[in-house]
Amino acid sequence: MIQYGLSIGTPDYQLPNFVDLPIDVLEVFLREANLNTYANENVKKASPLRPGSSDYHFEKDDLTFHDTYFGATKFIGEEIVYRNGKPAWGMNYYGFTLNSKISESLFDAILRPALMSGSGDNIPVRGPKEFISREWRYTFKAEGDLANFTGLEEIHKNDEVVCRLYCHGGFIE
Repeated sequence: MIQYGLSIGTPDYQLPNFVDLPIDVLEVFLREANLNTYANENVKKASPLRPGSSDYHFEKDDLTFHDTYFGATKFIGEEIVYRNGKPAWGMNYYGFTLNSKISESLFDAILRPALMSGSGDNIPVRGPKEFISREWRYTFKAEGDLANFTGLEEIHKNDEVVCRLYCHGGFIE
């Protein structure tokens, strides 16, 4: 990304500085954080930080991951990674069901196994590019990298898209 910025004439003082959190360190941490928060049904929620929110929290070494969201079958949320207490990376997301028969518990039962399967060779902000379980198919398509990305997650029952999530994020400076 930095090389591209320089190649199109962006002044170096306007380019991102990843010294505080190298992308390879962030990638490893996010893979672990994702398996130890919402995706893992055995992990308890953290105390909510805002009225009506659901929160998950994970810490390792000098990094902290916090996920907070509102809603169930129509939800909005944010994930932030802190390094030494300073916000360094984040993602916003909005998801919803397209089929009124999809309850929160059914949504969790479909989504969590996909997310627990890991992100594979995808950027580690949601699940793998594809995960199939019986009549359910999970897909996640991302453009960009952890420094700056957008993504689309869908859950299909047979050939019908029943849930969709949009996300975007990157480094915070």
